[in-house]
Amino acid sequence: MGTTEKLLHIKEIIARSFINASDKGMVHGLSFKYKSEGVDTEEFKGWIFQVIVGEAGYGERTIQEFRYVRPNNIDAKNMEYLVLSEVIGELTFGALHTWYEVAKMLAGDKDLQKAIIHETKENNITSN
Repeated sequence: MGTTEKLLHIKEIIARSFINASDKGMVHGLSFKYKSEGVDTEEFKGWIFQVIVGEAGYGERTIQEFRYVRPNNIDAKNMEYLVLSEVIGELTFGALHTWYEVAKMLAGDKDLQKAIIHETKENNITSN
């Protein structure tokens, strides 16, 4: 599989992830998108990936920006592929780390466990 094909696949994965996040966030007035682009200025030569959240009543804000310096020995397609691979890893790490911290908090707080169980039953909340 060549770089062009790998890049197409990883872009589809990221796009689908953000579409799914936006679909699930709609109920809370949230939407998610990203901006991924190469930058070649005197100050910075590389790639920037921004995670942007839109919230009803507040507009859009960049909540995370990943900046990667581009080495001289790599073309734009390979650079973009490497950046997108790294971003997927960083976002996955963030989600897993957050879930772990929430699990630790829940494990030690019986009142919070009861409140969450009650709220879930009361509002028919699922893990979807």
